[in-house]
Amino acid sequence: MSDEAEKQPRSLMVPALGGVGLLLCVAGFLGWIVQGPEMLLTMAENGMSWCF
Repeated sequence: MSDEAEKQPRSLMVPALGGVGLLLCVAGFLGWIVQGPEMLLTMAENGMSWCF
């Protein structure tokens, strides 16, 4: 009976962590889609400033 009690939280933890990871990946991807061009331009401008 104690084996079943120990398996229950682990079986719920794996999908919960997977869901949180998926949510973070989706949020990061959407952030890149929205802010990507500005980020790329800023990085290019900062990189060019080191050349001069």
